[in-house]
Amino acid sequence: MIFVRKIKWIQKEFIKKDLKLNKKYFIIFFIAYSTLFGHNTWDIIQEAILTPKCTMCHISGSSFAEQSGLILTEDVAYGELINVTPNNVHAANDGLELVGTNGISSLYSSFLWEKINAPNYEHFYEDHPEYGSIMPIGLDFLTNGELEFIRQWIISGAPETGEVADESLLSDTTIFSPPEFEQLEIPDNGLQVHIPPFNITPQSDREIFYYVELDTQDYVYVNRITTTMRPGSHHFILYSYDETGMNNLPQPNIYRDLHNFDGTTNNQVLYQMQFQKFVTGSQTRLYDYTFPEGVALKVDPAFGFDLNSHYANYTNDTIIGEVYNNFYYSDSDDVERVAQILDLINLDLYLPQNEETVVSKTFWIGNEYGIPINIFQLWSHAHKLNTQFKIFKVKEDDPNFRELIYISYDWDHPPVMKYDPPMALDINEGLELEATYFNSTDQTVSFGLLSTDEMMALFGLFYTGDQLSNDSDDRYISSAFLLHDNYPNPFNPNTKLKYDLPIESFVNITIYDLLGNEVNRLINGIQSSGEKTVQWDATNSKGYSVSAGVYLYRIQVGNYQKTKKMVLLK
Repeated sequence: MIFVRKIKWIQKEFIKKDLKLNKKYFIIFFIAYSTLFGHNTWDIIQEAILTPKCTMCHISGSSFAEQSGLILTEDVAYGELINVTPNNVHAANDGLELVGTNGISSLYSSFLWEKINAPNYEHFYEDHPEYGSIMPIGLDFLTNGELEFIRQWIISGAPETGEVADESLLSDTTIFSPPEFEQLEIPDNGLQVHIPPFNITPQSDREIFYYVELDTQDYVYVNRITTTMRPGSHHFILYSYDETGMNNLPQPNIYRDLHNFDGTTNNQVLYQMQFQKFVTGSQTRLYDYTFPEGVALKVDPAFGFDLNSHYANYTNDTIIGEVYNNFYYSDSDDVERVAQILDLINLDLYLPQNEETVVSKTFWIGNEYGIPINIFQLWSHAHKLNTQFKIFKVKEDDPNFRELIYISYDWDHPPVMKYDPPMALDINEGLELEATYFNSTDQTVSFGLLSTDEMMALFGLFYTGDQLSNDSDDRYISSAFLLHDNYPNPFNPNTKLKYDLPIESFVNITIYDLLGNEVNRLINGIQSSGEKTVQWDATNSKGYSVSAGVYLYRIQVGNYQKTKKMVLLK
């Protein structure tokens, strides 16, 4: 410990004299001093690596330490690491320890090694995305020399005393760099869309939309999606439109900022957003997802794609944003299940200042879809006040049943979880979203689109047991109850309401005013399965025209019910 105290004294002297402690020269001194006096390998790891690079986030009581179990302050670090099970549920279920003492086998079962081994980042994010982010967060990766030094210590049994690693390794100060951003290869059977380079000024965030028209007009079946983004991206989301938005499609190939230069919302963009239909998205810079065999997403490219990119620049330099996204096609004859988008959002967020708040919202499958579903992908979406995002499978008839099926500790890069085989949910089951936020600001924060606002959303993909039909007009049997947006909207005086029935059902479609008074009942009887349309001519149940304003239309089929808004103009 004399060595440790000496190093501390040297560090303090540099600080007192306002000298810049250059890492390279400090390590050279470190090696020279240790050669003369000798010391424990663990002491070097603690003092030269963990303390200056990791301890600031992993002190006892911090959210990072609590979430991972990696407490790295020097007075307790060794005891907190050795033969300890991680707090991370997925790492614990995988049989990992923070650091084991069984030599080489412990290297491959070490959660600490998983978290710091930057050269293995593709395996880390693709195979274990639920483990969080590679450490240290917000700083350079550990040097190649530091990694090899720690590796030798672990395979030597991770002793607290003794010299078991070659200290000259620390003179290697090279740092692993992820592959450079580059364009994706254009698919032979598919299509590519691209957001060209755009600037994000220092200490700001920028969210843009970029609409592209497509040559392909027919429905396509997508069974693989890849995305690559320049560093600094918070998310990329790809939207489409349908008939309800055909008169409000954006101009193509133009950057449309969600916020004006003065920080106010761009109302034109906000208006267009109400017509958007979510197709795919990612918060991971390199994303490559292949659907289960026989499953594909049916995409209508006739209305183009609206590409949404959000970058947050916390540096003092201007950075560049850019995104490529590829769709890979599947032959319709190979598609046995048509995938659908899972899109669950809780708008009721109220986060008091300087407090931790846990928000919970349950979505029941019967209410949302009206038919059992099979989920094969999930990913959460939140902003920077979010510290934990959990998803539980719950049952209406069993209040004590609560199965954890998803967890994220990293708001910026949440895991995209694959479920193989898919996770089956019946109509009496649901998804409970439980998100924890710590509002460290002096302002109350609520739901919003800025990075300073908050979000609580769950996206994913699912399918049901219905088969894709081979009808010549390329229609298909709906795989869930679904109420579409009315068209046109706004309207005067006629509008059409479209809905899908997977099975023969008793259907009720009713129009209400904003006070909840019944205006007209359009459908109230048994209908066969398929895609349906009903027209409303802006009259009440007595045949009289109603006044202009906002009206609600609701479909109810068994346990399934859905309500939407429409606007009558005169």
